[in-house]
Amino acid sequence: MKQYGVVLTCGAVMILFLCSTGCTYQAGRFVPNSQYAYPNSNIKSLGPVRAEVSKTWWIFTPELKLEDVRKCYNDALSQVSGANILINYSEDTIYTTYPILSIHNVKYVLEGEAARMTVGRQELR
Repeated sequence: MKQYGVVLTCGAVMILFLCSTGCTYQAGRFVPNSQYAYPNSNIKSLGPVRAEVSKTWWIFTPELKLEDVRKCYNDALSQVSGANILINYSEDTIYTTYPILSIHNVKYVLEGEAARMTVGRQELR
């Protein structure tokens, strides 16, 4: 009888292991600025920011919509008061799938510097 308990325990551990393994794919890009920076503007870096939005769904891969990306962008800007542009930032999209359970997760991450852009005469040094 002890042998059956050991076999069942090993089987349960293997099933848990298979259910917890997944596949991850990441794609991203570096972006110099989040919007058009006017040639005569002064841009002052205010500090680093990071924001993310994530969606999880069962069976089908969830879809990130434009509203989700805008929310992530606005969340990043709201971390520093006075910021109205992101500079030197990266956009990463991370897809994770757990095939046995058919669970899919999509995460969109923004990481970079918040800055303030003021349009007017450019300050030359």
